[in-house]
Order: sequence, then C-alpha cells, then structure tokens
Amino acid sequence: MEIRIIKGTNQIGGCITEITSKNAKILIDFGNDLEDTKESFELDGLTYGKSKYNAVFITHSHIDHIGLIEKINEDIPVYVEESSLKIYNITCDFCGEDKLTKKINTFKIYDTIEINNIKVTPYRVDHSSYNSCMFVIECEDKKILHTGDFRLHGRKKEETLNNLKRIGKVDILITEGTSLSRNILEYETEERLEKEALEYMKKYDQVFIMHSSTNIDRTISFTKSALKTGKNYILDLFTYSLSKVVNMNIKVDYKRIFVWKPLRYYLKDDKFKSEYMDFDTSSFFGKKYAMNVKVSMLEDIKKLKEKGLITNACLIYSMWDGYIEKEEKLRNFIDEIKNMGIEFKKLHTSGHTDINSMIKLNKIVSPDKTIIIHTENRKKGKNVFNGIVDLNDNEIFKL
Repeated sequence: MEIRIIKGTNQIGGCITEITSKNAKILIDFGNDLEDTKESFELDGLTYGKSKYNAVFITHSHIDHIGLIEKINEDIPVYVEESSLKIYNITCDFCGEDKLTKKINTFKIYDTIEINNIKVTPYRVDHSSYNSCMFVIECEDKKILHTGDFRLHGRKKEETLNNLKRIGKVDILITEGTSLSRNILEYETEERLEKEALEYMKKYDQVFIMHSSTNIDRTISFTKSALKTGKNYILDLFTYSLSKVVNMNIKVDYKRIFVWKPLRYYLKDDKFKSEYMDFDTSSFFGKKYAMNVKVSMLEDIKKLKEKGLITNACLIYSMWDGYIEKEEKLRNFIDEIKNMGIEFKKLHTSGHTDINSMIKLNKIVSPDKTIIIHTENRKKGKNVFNGIVDLNDNEIFKL
C-alpha cells in the first residue's frame, strides 16, 4: 500500500489524502483551501482525463473538506454521510452557492464500504460539524486510521473515545494537527462554555449570538443556557432549517423557542421560499430573549432596536478570531452593533483537537507510524505521536 498527501502537510484546510493498494485507489476529502474558496484545483485522473480513482470519501460537511466534489469525474463514486450531504446542500442554498448536481453515494456511520480490496469503515467523531467521520481503512493486512478533523472536548467526546478504543491499535495514523502551530494544550469544553454563557444570559435581557449554524453543539449550548434563565430562544431561518436534519432534541414550539425569518431571505426566489419559508411564524417573543444572528441580519437587528426590543443587550461572538481579522463585512457588522449600544463579547472553543487530546489519541491507537496533516507546524508532532513520518505534499509513503 501507498499513502500520498496531495495537499495538507503544511496547510490548514483543503487537505487531500490518497491511499493506493494493488487493486484500488481512493481519496479522502476534496475541499477548498481556506484562503481561496473559489480556487480551481485540478487533479489528473480525478477532475480531468481518464479516471484513476475508485472512490472518494468525505469526512464532513465543512467546505474545506467537501467543497470541490462537484468537479470530480462523473464515473468516480463519491461517498458522503447522509446527514452531512443534506447539511451541505442546505448551506449552499442559504449562501447562494449551487447545490450538488452529481450523483452522491450516501452512507450511514459504522457501515463498512468495500472498494475492491479496500474496506472503509466510518466512525462518528467529535467535531464542530454534525456527524463528522473518521475512517478506518483496512487492506493488505494493514489498518489505517484517518481521523479527519476531530476533538475531545465537545458533546461527542465520550462516543469518540469509545470508538477509538473499539478501533484499537493501528499501523498508520493520519491525523489533523491544527493546534500544533497554536500550541494549545487544552481547550475549554462545550459544557464549560455553556456555563459561561449562562452568566451572560443572566446579566443581559437580550443576547445576540454569532456562531456557525452547522455547529450543532454550540446551538445546543446557547439554547440550554438561555432557557435556564427564562429567556425565549430564537433560531434564525438557516439554523432552524439545519436543526430539522439533525437530532438536536430542541423543538420549535412558539412558546419558548421561535423561528425568525430574516429580511434578506424575502428577496430569494420562489423555489427557495417554498422549500424553506412556507410556514407561519410568530414574531412575538417578548423582551427577554437570545437570538442567533448573521452579518446579513443587521437590518433585522436595527428594526428590533427601533421597536424598543433592544434595551440591555450583548452580542456573543462564538467563532474563530481570525474571521474578524480577515473579513471586512464582519468587522463592519461588529462596529454597527457596538454603535447601537450592544456590548460585544467573545465566548468560543475550538472545533479542533488540543495537544492533550492528541496525546490520548496516540496512547489509545498506538500507531507504528503517524502522518500529520491539516497543520502549519507538523514538526511539533514529534513530541506527541509515535513514529512521525515527515512527509511533504505529494511524497509517497510505502507501507
């Protein structure tokens, strides 16, 4: 068998892993580089020319892992977990991107897929994208674990630990190292974040929350903390649409939990409106509430202010700080929020693994060799993992 990291040995996002046996060749993930979501990456035998790959497997629905699969040759099967595919297509609808038109093969977590002599088994893994997968690849008496993006401080940490114990020792570990360059030993848990959010819910009458709608763990954290203080919780239309796909155990009842249809979506075409907006809502949710917001909802927030529904308010920013540095629209939104007298707060924990969790991973699966991807400083992994293979992009490692 051979392993080649086509992209990812020295970058975060856009990682592509190739695994080749005597009878099959597969890829894991085919997404955008984070710095350029419109780049036109091409790969001979995958996106043009005679097809050389037997299958492509996607770990989760974040664009840096799935965003380029429409470019894959039609005769190459693409496998995506069934909920992740729905989430990706809903995200495309709301963000104005084209849905997938090519045929996609969906799978359920824990169901093994055989590609000639390669067996691929997906296991659920803790990450900030619902139903993210790690893959166990078995072939030619070798066992490879590809973790995808993962962490051990979210709401699926115990399931992830149990899965790693079920997988046991592996020959090769291919894992993300996002936090190696950030030198983070331990991130705050999702449960701890929920407790901190509770303090803001007690202090402010109105709490606006900015986080990724696909981060279902975070939606649960803020909803639970709001309801504990007697506040109503308002899901924006995008978050609500995603919540219907996942097992969130939070139901819109128009008594404590409401849906808000932001003004911008009334400008969408009739197809979008019939699919996502064809239901009645109640906009009366009182003067004490918590509410998901996006940059595009600035006019909605201004109207709430005009109606006297913003009095003692804060905005909780619960995403990576780097977005503020990179995105002018986001910075302008935050400035406008502050100008309305809404206090700005940060409360976040990462979707990626910390170094202590990497150490746990290494101990449980005890790899003979480790390849670190999704990182800007793989060399730091030498103090964490067994048998580091110091690969550059497109170098081949033979088992």
